[in-house]
Order: sequence, then structure tokens, then C-alpha cells
Amino acid sequence: MSFKHCPGIRTLTGPVQIITRSCPSCGEEIEFFSDETEAKCPECGRMVHREATASCVTWCKYAIKCIDDLEKRRLIPISRVEELKRLAKKNE
Repeated sequence: MSFKHCPGIRTLTGPVQIITRSCPSCGEEIEFFSDETEAKCPECGRMVHREATASCVTWCKYAIKCIDDLEKRRLIPISRVEELKRLAKKNE
């Protein structure tokens, strides 16, 4: 079977989703867009980082090259690039 592109790319460049997480300081629910890595808690003001979600970068041997290509073509924001590279390097 032949693909026009990596099937895992959809999770990296697909539509933005809303992710929620509780603030570790006050318990307030914080909403993140899937392309954001941090947000300020509306209750206490603490800057909270979104937990990374698994994707193909956790297992694909071409992950770093793919991330570099997506960054070069400006398909993902720099904050997402940094997060994905950290995930990929953890699993090398």
C-alpha cells in the first residue's frame, strides 16, 4: 500500500481540538487548544503546561525529520515543534 503522506501527520496538523486539565494549584479547569502547550489558570493565575499527547512521534524512526519538515513548511507552531521534539527524543 502506498501513501501520499504519513498517516500519522493528521494528528499533528489536523483541526484544533480543546483539551482540559485541572490546575495543580487550585483545581480550576483550564482549557487548552491542541496547538497550545501552556495556559494561565483563570482562577489563580498560575501558568500550567498541557500534558503531551501521544502521536506517531513516540514510535516512528523518522519523527525528527518529519517534525523538521513540518516546521520548515510552517505547518505547526514553534511551541508545538519543541514539544514534539522532546517527545521524539525521549523515545529514540
